[in-house]
Amino acid sequence: MSVHILLLLGGVHHDFDGFANAFREMTESDGHTITTTYDGDALLHLHEEKVDTKVDIVAIYTCLGGAQKDGVVAEDLSTAQTAALSDWVRNGGALLALHAATVLRESNQTMRQLIGGRFLNHLPQFDFTVTPVARKHPVTAGVGAFSVHDEFYIQDFDQGVDVHMTAEDRGFVYPMVWTKAEGRGKVVYSAPGHTASTWAAENYRRLICQSVAWLADPLN
Repeated sequence: MSVHILLLLGGVHHDFDGFANAFREMTESDGHTITTTYDGDALLHLHEEKVDTKVDIVAIYTCLGGAQKDGVVAEDLSTAQTAALSDWVRNGGALLALHAATVLRESNQTMRQLIGGRFLNHLPQFDFTVTPVARKHPVTAGVGAFSVHDEFYIQDFDQGVDVHMTAEDRGFVYPMVWTKAEGRGKVVYSAPGHTASTWAAENYRRLICQSVAWLADPLN
């Protein structure tokens, strides 16, 4: 099933264009159409049902939450943009939240609830292994444990999310991939994704492609 994916980019500290190119490589081979934008106002038009512009999945690869670099402050999506996205998902839309999409201001409870968690901090990049849990799910079917050199995200996450992959650091296990229902819609979140080497990892690419397939399938 081919779908139209709106990939929203923006913020600081990340190679957004590099990720967009990698995301296209992962997904366009399955026949999907990718529209990339740095304009959060694109979310205000999700309910428009024009055949040539209808969005099936919103993917978000951003780093906002007031993060700063070189004097630039990356503020969260506006209240109107966030509300539009949340309403669209709750009414049957699909959201793929990637890596720093959880970098949000603490007060942004609408976006936190929508994704299922909020970034707290990360350690300097190091090598770690992302491991599937025993529970079977279409997002992780056939995805084995894989090692990445990436940012290790520590998150404040909702206990109601379904965790499908984890990683361990110093004896503590942290969620890395989860799914959740939001109204009549679906959400997938994947924490790894800072580095080009992660984007190139075979199991990461399979994870992303299967996330898209699961989000696009109304029967799952």
